[in-house]
Amino acid sequence: MKRALDIAAIVLTSLLLLGFVALSLRGFFDPQAASARFGAPVSDAPGVLFYRVYLSRNLVIAVSGAIFLLSRQWTALAVLLTAAAVLPLFDMSVLLLNGVTPPAVHPVALALLGITAALLWWRARSVRV
Repeated sequence: MKRALDIAAIVLTSLLLLGFVALSLRGFFDPQAASARFGAPVSDAPGVLFYRVYLSRNLVIAVSGAIFLLSRQWTALAVLLTAAAVLPLFDMSVLLLNGVTPPAVHPVALALLGITAALLWWRARSVRV
C-alpha cells in the first residue's frame, strides 16, 4: 500500500505539473482563446499582458515543483502544492464576484491539487519517520 501511494504521489504530481506547463504555454501562444476558456476573455493589450502574468505564475509553480520533485524534496513540494491549491479558490471567487461562472477546470484543479498535496504530505511524513 505504501509503495502504491508513493507512486501515485509522484505520478499525479508529474501530471499536474505537466498540465500547468501545457496550459500556460498554450495561453502564451493564443492568450485570447485561452483566456476565454479560463472564463474571462481578453481582447485588449492590457488584458493580454495581465493574462500572461497569470500564466507566468503558473509556470513558476510548475518549474519550482519540478525542481522539488527531481530533487526529492517532498516537504517543499507538499508546501508548494498546498499553497497552490488556494489559487483555484481565489480565481473562482474573483470570477463569481464579477458575475462570471467559473469554468469546470477550476474545481477540477482544486481537487487535483488537494489530493496531490495530501499524498505528498503523506510521502514527506513517511520519509521522515
